[in-house]
Amino acid sequence: MKKTLLKIFCVLVIAFVFFFGTNAVVHTTSKNEFCSVCHEWMKPMVQAYAKDVHGGANKFGVSAQCVDCHLPQDSYVKYVFQKAINGASEISHMVFNDAKDAKWQENRANREKFVYNSGCVKCHTNILELNSTNQNMLDMHKIYIEKNNLKKDSVSCVSCHKTVGHKNLGKVLFEIKNPPVGDWE
Repeated sequence: MKKTLLKIFCVLVIAFVFFFGTNAVVHTTSKNEFCSVCHEWMKPMVQAYAKDVHGGANKFGVSAQCVDCHLPQDSYVKYVFQKAINGASEISHMVFNDAKDAKWQENRANREKFVYNSGCVKCHTNILELNSTNQNMLDMHKIYIEKNNLKKDSVSCVSCHKTVGHKNLGKVLFEIKNPPVGDWE
């Protein structure tokens, strides 16, 4: 009986440490500072993000974290799983590739793979309740909801909102690849 209780106690302690240890690691690695300081890859994205309303450049100073948009928000299990995949991918890119060779401009066409609707909807829950005089916007959001509720031919938020999250990212990326010559001032 004592051995059984000891085994149960050990399993509970291990589960407790695993759960809270995992949560601590997930929390620490979910901060913008972690995403941007860890490697050179994200400097252009951070620069453009800081100028965007989602980066805090709005009248309220509210900002989204990188993980709010770039990881699924509808399930903790999906979140942690995708976070692990993204982390392994980023480490692989850092070790085997040079940031200067990244094809960021070309990769922007794949934005639907890197921005999750669940992140958008988590904050923008009232897309149909807006007091807007823009009927076209309301109509498009109704279509989005109808298509995604049917799960057939679903539409991504960034299919329409192509530049969301990183203001003037195209310009920033262009200037990195094509730095200005001389001082124009």
